[in-house]
Amino acid sequence: MKTSTDPPAFRVRPAQPEEAGAFFAQTPEQDAQMGAIGHVRMDFGGSGKEFWHSWHPRGREELNSPEFKAELQRVVDTLRETVLKDLSSMQRFCSENGGDISGGWSQNYGYVVETEHYEYCLRCNPVKGDYQAYLSCYDLNEQKINHAYQPLAGRVHFINGDARQFTDATAYLDCIREELPHEATTGFRFRTITQEPAIRKAVDDIVYDLYGEETPRSEEDHNLVRSEEIQMGGM
Repeated sequence: MKTSTDPPAFRVRPAQPEEAGAFFAQTPEQDAQMGAIGHVRMDFGGSGKEFWHSWHPRGREELNSPEFKAELQRVVDTLRETVLKDLSSMQRFCSENGGDISGGWSQNYGYVVETEHYEYCLRCNPVKGDYQAYLSCYDLNEQKINHAYQPLAGRVHFINGDARQFTDATAYLDCIREELPHEATTGFRFRTITQEPAIRKAVDDIVYDLYGEETPRSEEDHNLVRSEEIQMGGM
């Protein structure tokens, strides 16, 4: 059997209201905490069918790596097939998929693409006479190091597009404990943001206990080694 070498498809989900801040300009301090790399500003020209874009850096130059640039190109190419095809396609996409976020002089819509190492936040402004899209790019590993732009414990996502962010560690752990057994049908996925060793150890305990195994790492291991792995339900 031939193994596919094609890159995985990028999944686009509507933004949650509490995520609106990630789609707009931040202070340099907030950008640094969020691991901001930069954003792409786009518009469809006077006809609504052109595609003009420019890159605006917002983070350390080393974050704008060749690996990131290659993935960003693939993400934009994918979005060009739907929401970024032209102005009428964007208007239709926003109407059908929701993602309303506050901010802007007209109704804006937010969509998130999250990969193993990066998060792409697309803000759509589907009106004529203005820039129609901003794609803000964040380094997720930097967010972990910086404890994110707010003290997040973690994030969870479901296959139907639902997503939640937790600042309360107990609520985050309870959610994993409740939802992980059903991940095969719900598509439950989680990402631990906090670097608190006790919380990361508790997450490990939940995952390994589900499969009847003992956690191989102690709390001290989490304290000594800053993990950069992506934690996914069922893995």
